[in-house]
Amino acid sequence: MIRLTYTQYSQYFVCHIDNINELDVPTLQSLEQFAHDRSGSLDYQKESFRIPKRIELPHLQELFKLKGLDVFITQQAPLQHKPLNTATINFGKFKGTKWIDLEQDYLVWLSQNLQGDDKQTAINELERRVQSPKSKQIPQPECLSERIGFGKYKGKAWEDLPDDYLQWVAGNLQGRAAQNAQMILQFRHQNS
Repeated sequence: MIRLTYTQYSQYFVCHIDNINELDVPTLQSLEQFAHDRSGSLDYQKESFRIPKRIELPHLQELFKLKGLDVFITQQAPLQHKPLNTATINFGKFKGTKWIDLEQDYLVWLSQNLQGDDKQTAINELERRVQSPKSKQIPQPECLSERIGFGKYKGKAWEDLPDDYLQWVAGNLQGRAAQNAQMILQFRHQNS
């Protein structure tokens, strides 16, 4: 039996493989393939796999069952890495700048292009700005009336797309489409 600890973040989830040393090579290969099939990867050093999607625990258990993998999953709440007023970014062109002073567009880019703790810090800072009454108001995105040029909603205006589809686009695509989806979600969240 595979024992996993599941942690869901806002745009991805991680499963730590609690008994990795007890698993045989074919089982590890099955887990690696499971992650790969979902655009994720298995990190043997961290003894975990990461998948860039939101999957609720019952659905994940069903997916493992369909693959014929015997798993026992415990759920863990994500660690909240909320930046302090003095926490600074330690890489890139804004190295040494406080997270709270970074431009909104740059934080969105970081949340879509980084991995690990820095990605989560960018996401947490974006969420903090939305939740904070002192935060700057997010302007209405210019892309609202533009038509989406791909997928099952091809030809519809961005403003007419449902939240779950926008979350999928923000979490699974890159470039302008992901930025549009993220901006619209933030705008909707601010105005709800």
